[in-house]
Amino acid sequence: MIGIILAAGSGRRLKINKPKGMLMIGDKPLIQHSVDCLVAAGVNEIIIVTGYRSEHYEKYFHYVNPQDNIKLVHNPEYANCGSLWSLYLGLDIIEEPRDIVILDSDIIYNFDEFNDFINNEYPDAILATNVPDDRHDACYIETDLSDNLVKVSKNINYITHKDNPWEYIGITKSSANTVKDICDYAKNLFDTTATIDHEYDYAFESINHNYKICRYTDYIWSEADDNTQLNYLVTLVYPKLNLFYGN
Repeated sequence: MIGIILAAGSGRRLKINKPKGMLMIGDKPLIQHSVDCLVAAGVNEIIIVTGYRSEHYEKYFHYVNPQDNIKLVHNPEYANCGSLWSLYLGLDIIEEPRDIVILDSDIIYNFDEFNDFINNEYPDAILATNVPDDRHDACYIETDLSDNLVKVSKNINYITHKDNPWEYIGITKSSANTVKDICDYAKNLFDTTATIDHEYDYAFESINHNYKICRYTDYIWSEADDNTQLNYLVTLVYPKLNLFYGN
């Protein structure tokens, strides 16, 4: 399995002059926590797709903490594209079909459930958790009766069963066969719309593969899209995390 971390975004809501993945959380950059989680879960090949201020990643992974298992792929169109283009660039350097796990760069999460998710029986799967009452920027999911993904949306009004919503947190497994269809979906979408401004999340509901929703109740995790989330991450989530994988 190969890990692909999407790290091209600018983090404009945080108003910082470095990528979100390079925010220091504890004693290491946010993205290093994901690298450590992946390696501890048995994922030893990692692709990081960079964009905004990519020199920060290049300096860190080439000089500060060089790691032979990591490849950096630069997305020069980061300011004009969506995350699907970054994913497409990451997939393009994989020489032969491989199972992958896709992660956003601005998240931190408990290792135990992540390890269970990476090593469970489902080759195409989405890690999900219930949405707490005070959550203000969730990516809601809708499922069928077999608990397969039907829809992903930031707008809860587009989702059925809104009384007890669950959310996608930015961690997805895709099998080698499914990866080919994601690439074909992306190519077709770029060609037919004449734009690369599309988000990768919607690929999972659009291709002809079932993504199993793996539910972890009250999962300890956070993203860092804005200052409110970053404060929540640092003060309430980080102290609770099981980070035994780190050095």
